[in-house]
Amino acid sequence: MNQKYQNSTTSLLFEEFKFVTDASLGRLAKWLRLLGYDTVVFPKEAGREMLRLAAAENRIVLTRRQDMTERQFSGCLFLIKNVDIGNQLNDVIDKYSLKIEKQKMFGICLECNEKLYPVGKEAVRDLVPPFVFENCAQYNQCPCCHKIYWMGTHQRNALEFMKTHIPCHLP
Repeated sequence: MNQKYQNSTTSLLFEEFKFVTDASLGRLAKWLRLLGYDTVVFPKEAGREMLRLAAAENRIVLTRRQDMTERQFSGCLFLIKNVDIGNQLNDVIDKYSLKIEKQKMFGICLECNEKLYPVGKEAVRDLVPPFVFENCAQYNQCPCCHKIYWMGTHQRNALEFMKTHIPCHLP
């Protein structure tokens, strides 16, 4: 189900929320990816080039740089004021009324920002630790970096973090 967002200050229409963050917000980008949101971390200094990327790809700019708000930009830009990751995440969720859906969570590579795809258990036999292979039945893989993901302690820890920091937003 696509979400639509019409910003009152622009005429941009977002079929699905996509974000670009400056390099200082890499942790926020990973959490947005965990929640299922396409989020690019701009690797260079935030500036005109980052804004051009955002405009070309219909991305919302998330930045900690105060001076970015003074630049000419016809898209959406949100200044992140909090330093605490839980508060940053809540601010973005609240600002854009993001919906968190279980089926979209853990579906994007945390490194590459690519959509993960399911792979068979036998295909990962030599790619995961033996204990994981013996105890997990479902795996996902990134088509870009080929990293393997499975339901393990990292996902459980992420869910606990979310229950603590964004409980009112969870499905």
